[in-house]
Amino acid sequence: MIKVMVVDDDHLVRKGFITMMPWREHHLEVVGEAGNGKKALEFLADNQVDLLITDLAMPVMSGIDLMRSVKEKYKDISMVVLTFHQDFELIQEALRLGALDYITKVELEHEHMDEVLRRIVNKMEEQHMRTRETQDQPPPVTTHAIEDEGPYSPEVNASVWKAVDIIHAEFQKDLLLPDIAKRVNMSRSYFSRCFRDIAGKTCNDFIREVRVNHAKAMLTQTNKSIGWIATQAGYPNEKYFSKVFRESTGMLPGEFRKSQS
Repeated sequence: MIKVMVVDDDHLVRKGFITMMPWREHHLEVVGEAGNGKKALEFLADNQVDLLITDLAMPVMSGIDLMRSVKEKYKDISMVVLTFHQDFELIQEALRLGALDYITKVELEHEHMDEVLRRIVNKMEEQHMRTRETQDQPPPVTTHAIEDEGPYSPEVNASVWKAVDIIHAEFQKDLLLPDIAKRVNMSRSYFSRCFRDIAGKTCNDFIREVRVNHAKAMLTQTNKSIGWIATQAGYPNEKYFSKVFRESTGMLPGEFRKSQS
């Protein structure tokens, strides 16, 4: 069983979240809970935890400070943000600190809860796979050497998952496939093919999915303008953002916001 700890300063929210989620169906078990980061660290010092689910805005020690400490002291613990607030700047900081994902209130209301847990478990498995491959791989090799070893070598897998991490961390910037391929030491065409085979979709489709998902969360959780959200999602052009959003969801951003009200 994957051992889970839930940290949230709101006692009722924390207890409700622990009670209503179908943990065992996904081989998860809640072994601890805390109302702030300091109490969480005290628990982690004496107990094994595989997955930390934490709120961000808490007294005594915030979720961000907790994540910084966990990243430094307990590198094997996966982290997920649980947020019921309009704190997307904090969420972005959490993602930079290594959070696998974030759970919002609207997801718990509009998605099946087992889908949320399935998504998290899948991301944990991907993270562990990337970690193992990174640890096992030899020193960096040239693009030609990678290509000689075939599309599913540890080096190629590690490069593709490094690209995934780059996309999650930098989706607000101008991400171009050739630039990403260069950063992971692969040729453009080979990287494109490997990314599709390993990640299950093209690199450009993956970038769009990450951006649209971020935009959906902001449309639901904030009252910010469509133009502001477009920029935050990596689309400085509001008209183009609306076009991409409608292609992905079947609705314009404003229509999606109304449907979630």
